[in-house]
Amino acid sequence: MAKKQAKSKTKKIGWGIIGSTGWAEHTFSPAIEEARGAELRAVLSSTKAKAADFCQRHKIENGYSRLADFVADKSIDAVWIAGPNHLHKEQAVAALAAGKHVLCEKPMAISPAECRAMIAAAKKARRKLQVAYNTRHHPKIQAVQKQWIAGRFGKPVHGRCHLYYPYPEDLGGWHSRDKQVGAWVYGDIGTHLIDQLRWFLGDAKKVMAAHSSSPSWGYRTPDHAAAMISFKNGSVGTISASTGLAPGKARLEFYADNGYVIIDNGLLGLEGSLTTGIKNGKERTVKLPFTKTYKLQVEAFGRSITSRAPYPLAPEDGLENVKLISQARGW
Repeated sequence: MAKKQAKSKTKKIGWGIIGSTGWAEHTFSPAIEEARGAELRAVLSSTKAKAADFCQRHKIENGYSRLADFVADKSIDAVWIAGPNHLHKEQAVAALAAGKHVLCEKPMAISPAECRAMIAAAKKARRKLQVAYNTRHHPKIQAVQKQWIAGRFGKPVHGRCHLYYPYPEDLGGWHSRDKQVGAWVYGDIGTHLIDQLRWFLGDAKKVMAAHSSSPSWGYRTPDHAAAMISFKNGSVGTISASTGLAPGKARLEFYADNGYVIIDNGLLGLEGSLTTGIKNGKERTVKLPFTKTYKLQVEAFGRSITSRAPYPLAPEDGLENVKLISQARGW
């Protein structure tokens, strides 16, 4: 069903997306369509019918149901992998080998070994590989993180992050299959919290965790989790995450020996507030408006391709995140 697409008159990065429903449909694809220097050109879905429906909705021509055909599409410069977690490695390696740059949804993969294989494939192909932690692209959070790293608040001591995002009980599909999702609550939302702790506190040393499943859901995947992580700089961080508890809110707290940073509901670009304080000084709170961090992420990835502009994380950050998830899950 694929048709050859006319070459764009402007120098835009041609994007192909893997996934045609859920977040790929309502968030990631619009982010590509709205981003400067980007153009959505192709989709890979599980069936020809789903691919055709997606193409009709997004007014693109190239829809595929086979990975080999998708990565062979010469109109695609970059691929956003947004399908089941257990397929990330296979899809990334294939796309990279075909000369595509890859932006992979979190978690990077379901095991450290798979992450390493993806990194090796990117180096061999000399193509960009990054993991989609969109909060790292929030301008105001980026600014305060730079101040934190520069020592404005002193030496890091403690971080505390929580996110409750209630999914519907009948979610089903690959999300409810442990071997496909790779530790559900850890890999879906806990991974964002781990990334924020690592962003502010640095490299981790050890993790201790506990998790449980909601009996009424009938899934074996963990829905609720708490973890404590020790870091190489001597600081400690904790996370609390749930894919079943309301209300769906997030809070990130970072404490140093001379000040603190508190982010209420700013995770994922949602409307919230940012509070900073210095010991024996005044506290300051500013509003965080809804921010299209997914669009900013696409633009940043594009700049890293076209002008080799710095990107706010490395693929190794995705690997380290999955290492911690694996330790927390006990795999």
